[in-house]
Amino acid sequence: MRAVALLRLALLAAPLITPVGLVTGQTSPASRDSDTAKPRGWLIGGSIGVPTADGETSPDLFTVAVHGTQLRPGRLGADFAVGTMPRAVAEGVVVGFARAGVALPFQLSHGVLILPSAGVTLVGAASGEGGGGSSGLNAGLAAVIFGARSVGLRTGVTWHRFGDAGASVALWELGLVHVPRPR
Repeated sequence: MRAVALLRLALLAAPLITPVGLVTGQTSPASRDSDTAKPRGWLIGGSIGVPTADGETSPDLFTVAVHGTQLRPGRLGADFAVGTMPRAVAEGVVVGFARAGVALPFQLSHGVLILPSAGVTLVGAASGEGGGGSSGLNAGLAAVIFGARSVGLRTGVTWHRFGDAGASVALWELGLVHVPRPR
């Protein structure tokens, strides 16, 4: 499925997960703004991702990453990820990447967090024949869906633009995160 089609699907599905009271204003401002009902701390987890460039998806170059987002709904917090490409490693090329920046988490509804983010990306590769690296900027959008337990499903996309590349790379990710309990 192409990136544009996935974005359209996400935009069509968003109204289905948004509570009617939030959209129509039926929820009291006190209950929406209550700090006591919002989780705080760090979202820490792991994910697998599939890169897409120039409309072409490359599942054989899937990524494995560990990521963390400082969770303070409505306030900027730190956001990071580090990972690798197992297939490249199996082929004798050590690949590593790091993403660091900020996220602005907000609670869409009870059990649903939206995480827009932006920052810098570093990627490097090395083999017996040499190595190299690049840096760039990124922007992303993720959603975390969680229930009564402290585990949530995180899904999202991050667009990476490198100064020496002609096209941007989108990384579509799916993973599990630890969700801190509300304080």
